[in-house]
Amino acid sequence: MPNRNTYAQRFYEAALDFFEQGQYSKALDHIKKAIDKSGQNADYVSTKGVFLHKMNDISGAIEAYQDAIEINPKHSFAHFNLGLILMKTGRVTEAITCWEAVVKINPRDVDAIFNIAVALAQVGRRREAIPFFEKVLQLKPDHVQAHQNLGIIYRDESQFAKAKHHLMKLRELDSTYSEVVDSEISKCNEQEFLNRVTCDNPVRIAEEFLNIGGQNKNKASELLSQALMALLSEDFPTALKFADEALAIDPEELQARIIHSQVRFRLGQNNDAISELMAITADHSDCAEAFFQLGTVFLSIGEMEKALEHFQRLARLDPQYPLVDDNISSIEEKLRHR
Repeated sequence: MPNRNTYAQRFYEAALDFFEQGQYSKALDHIKKAIDKSGQNADYVSTKGVFLHKMNDISGAIEAYQDAIEINPKHSFAHFNLGLILMKTGRVTEAITCWEAVVKINPRDVDAIFNIAVALAQVGRRREAIPFFEKVLQLKPDHVQAHQNLGIIYRDESQFAKAKHHLMKLRELDSTYSEVVDSEISKCNEQEFLNRVTCDNPVRIAEEFLNIGGQNKNKASELLSQALMALLSEDFPTALKFADEALAIDPEELQARIIHSQVRFRLGQNNDAISELMAITADHSDCAEAFFQLGTVFLSIGEMEKALEHFQRLARLDPQYPLVDDNISSIEEKLRHR
């Protein structure tokens, strides 16, 4: 005569069959019968959790997974699925604890590590999420979502070289992300420019670039400083106003012209920005920032050949200019795959 475990296994297998057929109530009835015959089988109890979750009985599913974990504290399947439910119901910290338990059982569980990273990022602990995303890539270098998340986080942390590395890897792994990657790389380029312009005291920078004396120098320096700060704050109309006033004092002032063209670009006035930058390069053929901005504007509007031309000119002027090699490589790769 078959023992209780044999009957339990039969009920379990029947439950799985009913579940696959979409007969969830019958599946649940049979898994309960399996548990009645073998109540200390964590696999059966966690399967009950799956069925209840499918039937939208969230509290019942949570209880089933918790029961499975009580039976077998190392039941990674129950920990993992419990984490998914807790995450969906907004209990993020508890979800992280569940996935940490999975990683403790299996340190190479990519899905659990990735979920921890996503959860940390979701609650604003983005820097803490970075090593988890990096661990995912250590275990699975072609993990698309890990590259995507790191690209965005590193961009927001102003680590532009790392951001662009992951964004370009994302595009390499999945071409459907091409437009997203282009947009994010453009944002990296813009922010890199702003960081370079404002890496020091804005007033001191303005004074160094303005070549006028006395009261006019002080006034122009103040205006240029205000234009820089408005540009950083993305208050583009105000930045344009101050740049115009600085140029009224000295129409040939180089840094004011560069800032003015940058504001035009950020306002979407691409043709005006291009015209102003072209005039700057005609007057100052060694102005690296102007060539960088021209390349950035052309790249943003999809004119890759012109973007490449200006980035290459920049590379000849200043081979150490930030991002220039990455931009050239990225554009050349795009052109090859046209």
